[in-house]
Amino acid sequence: MANYYNNNEHLKFHLEHPMMKRIVELKENNFSDKAKFDYAPIDFEDTMDNYNKVLEIVGEISGEIMANNAEDVDKTGASLVDNHVVYAKGTQENIDAIVQAKLFGMSLPRKYGGLNFAMVPYVMAAEIVSRADAGFANIWGLQDCAETIHEYGSEELKEKYLPRFNEGATAAMDLTEPDAGSDLQAVQLRAHYDDEKGKWYLNGV
Repeated sequence: MANYYNNNEHLKFHLEHPMMKRIVELKENNFSDKAKFDYAPIDFEDTMDNYNKVLEIVGEISGEIMANNAEDVDKTGASLVDNHVVYAKGTQENIDAIVQAKLFGMSLPRKYGGLNFAMVPYVMAAEIVSRADAGFANIWGLQDCAETIHEYGSEELKEKYLPRFNEGATAAMDLTEPDAGSDLQAVQLRAHYDDEKGKWYLNGV
């Protein structure tokens, strides 16, 4: 069985960096979650064991499912049916496998159903998924949008939206400017804050 984590020693090297101990201490807030969640790590070694086990699961899904679906997904593509995007069969299989393994919302706190992963193992997971199917890595990787909600949203917004990521909801980065597409450097949209009205206004398309 192909495992895109186990067969990549160069990738595993990142978890061996001396800074990981401090990163884990900060991300786990000195392991304060262990009293609230039975699956939360109790110390640094337990955290690293969790990271490795989850990355092995990412590697297995990537090597056994995503990589095998990639060619058909490229040939089929997504379609628009009744104003809804319908993914290719292989893409949906990828999503189902990721949801079943609870790999959406990896970096979100446990209170919202996430795994509370630090960025290092999360980016390692993104590299593993990209190796199997770079296009799907974009769908999976847009869970980063949840980080924006977590960082800047109200508690009401967090409670409403963040658990949905862990249930398989996909996010989107919507670029609507003509002749820009996904060329972010060509985007001309500007935002300004009106002090009197207390509102943000967008100047652009």
